[in-house]
Amino acid sequence: MSKRERKKEIPTFCIEFGKHLRALRLEKDVSIEEIAFKAGIDAQNLRKYELGKQEMKISMLKRIADAFDMTTSELLSFDK
Repeated sequence: MSKRERKKEIPTFCIEFGKHLRALRLEKDVSIEEIAFKAGIDAQNLRKYELGKQEMKISMLKRIADAFDMTTSELLSFDK
């Protein structure tokens, strides 16, 4: 079994949330690097979240919401 086959499938919600995250960032006209810096994470990881290639822990969700000056509830409020 290859490494690719062992990777678990990313839930659809994570993919849709990533699209929402990117749209929000573009709407607010901020770079991926700026949000990543404010959240204290690597821009490459944030890019993976936006592309739906990586699941996010709740603690990371909180940090990203803070970077957008939003609550986690506000950040999660989008049409799925």
